[in-house]
Formats: sequence, C-alpha cells, structure tokens
Amino acid sequence: MNKNLIWLFVIVAIVFVTAGDSLEFMPEPLQNASLESRKFVVGLWPDWLKPKNTNQRTEEALEKLESPGKTE
Repeated sequence: MNKNLIWLFVIVAIVFVTAGDSLEFMPEPLQNASLESRKFVVGLWPDWLKPKNTNQRTEEALEKLESPGKTE
C-alpha cells in the first residue's frame, strides 16, 4: 500500500512540474509554483550537457559564402 502511494505521489509531482502552469483550473499561485519548479529542475542540468548547435559549421560556411569580402 505504501509503495503505491509513493508512486502515485511521484506521478502527480511529475505532472505538476511538467504541465501544472497550463492547467487553467489551478489557482494562479499553484501555476506559478509549477513554472518555478520547472525552471529549478532545468537549472540543475549542467551547462556542458546542453544540446549543441549541430548546424553551427553549416551556418558559418553560409555566412562566409554570403559575404566574400569579409575576412577573418
């Protein structure tokens, strides 16, 4: 019984953090708490694990082609 309640709490917490601010029936303070919780969780993610811009080399090559007079 206790394990079921723990899993229920975990599921409710995940739903609250991910979608709580978009649920219109919730009061404004709870919506704000959900948004701030999500910002906190995302802020825990290290900077070096953030997704890289895979198109960066292509964008730089295009900029170089578009402005041939510009030298680096």
